Amino acid sequence: MNDIHEGDCGNHNGGRALFSKILRTGYFWPTMRRDAMSYSHKCDACQRHSNILHQPVELLYPIVSSWPFMKWGMDIVGKLPIAPGGKLFMLAMTDYFSKWIEAEAFVQVREKEVISFIKRNILTRFGIPAEITCDNGSQFIGKRTTNFFESWDIKMITSTPVHPQANGQAESSNKIIINNLKKKLGSKKGKWAEELPFVLLADRTTIKNATGQTPFSLVYGSEAVLPTEMVIPTARSSLQNLESNKEILSEDLDTIDELRDITRIRMATYQQKIAKSYNKNIRIRRFQVGDLVLRKAFQNTTNPADGKLAPKWEGPYKIESKAGKGAYKLTNMEGEPLPRSWNAIHLKLYFI
Repeated sequence: MNDIHEGDCGNHNGGRALFSKILRTGYFWPTMRRDAMSYSHKCDACQRHSNILHQPVELLYPIVSSWPFMKWGMDIVGKLPIAPGGKLFMLAMTDYFSKWIEAEAFVQVREKEVISFIKRNILTRFGIPAEITCDNGSQFIGKRTTNFFESWDIKMITSTPVHPQANGQAESSNKIIINNLKKKLGSKKGKWAEELPFVLLADRTTIKNATGQTPFSLVYGSEAVLPTEMVIPTARSSLQNLESNKEILSEDLDTIDELRDITRIRMATYQQKIAKSYNKNIRIRRFQVGDLVLRKAFQNTTNPADGKLAPKWEGPYKIESKAGKGAYKLTNMEGEPLPRSWNAIHLKLYFI
């Protein structure tokens, strides 16, 4: 069986193909089918070079924010085309409730830029958030940034490596900003930093499917006056006087809590629909403490000399503990812990 599976004429067939090949060669024993399936299943080379699994492995758990500016998602976009001043990166933060986006262009994004951005654009304008979700970038999880979060009693939630879905709100906002910049700039890509404030204004005054409102109205209680209204006057900009405008604004402010309550209910309904659709296609993959697993191999963990012949999986590792919904902490076979937790979509059972 070993020779037919991986010898000179072997090509690491699956269990059924291995059984058929042995049978056609002229060999037989009573448990041959079961032995062939088991042997193929436990082959180290077959496991390391098996196809990457793309099907979702865990239920979708919507992230709920109860009020504006309670929870923000943070991410970096770059490298972008060089803008005036040598700016190459964009740091963006999105409020999970109102979908309000704050973004700024930077030459480089280090810990001091992250801290300065949060102070100028979040703390001094919208107050202290309860949580900020980010990835495992060194500028986010470094000692200086971590101490800053602790000093303001802000909870930092980090997504698992190579799993941006865990910070889906920030990723969605990045996509919106980049797509809008592409359409506005045309061939003048280097002007993205100058155009960024206008892209943010356009997004803040656009109705979102999840909320049914614009981010501007959920934050300030009324709609923004758009530049178009200065060119082609509307009833609001041309007919209202100071007194009537004051009265309407007071009414809007009095009912903003009701508007936010309606938005909260709408968001919960919207998230339930999205989760129901997503969960139709999942294939649950759960592990127990002590299980041996292989981890998906990434470009920075494989030998560059192997090229296209590099294995798709690496390990084995041992499940040390559960780190959350669909996330696990791993150790190598010597018992040394791997940094950070890993999502189940990047893991598969290893058989010996």
